[in-house]
Amino acid sequence: MNFSMDEEAVKKYNFSMSAFSRLFGPDHISMEMMNFCYCWAISEKEIEAKKLETIDFYFKELWNQQLSS
Repeated sequence: MNFSMDEEAVKKYNFSMSAFSRLFGPDHISMEMMNFCYCWAISEKEIEAKKLETIDFYFKELWNQQLSS
């Protein structure tokens, strides 16, 4: 897998990783979570929420959907 990202994807990756850090704590971020954030960052998906809590729950829901599939 090629892990090179453009500047916008890097911003999206960092954005999503910060949500996972708030949700689970920085010491509990797994490689699977990092891969999930990478895939989200290079996708066309966007988020328009303005509150951190809303953003965190958005990523938690996406993560739970992936775990259950």
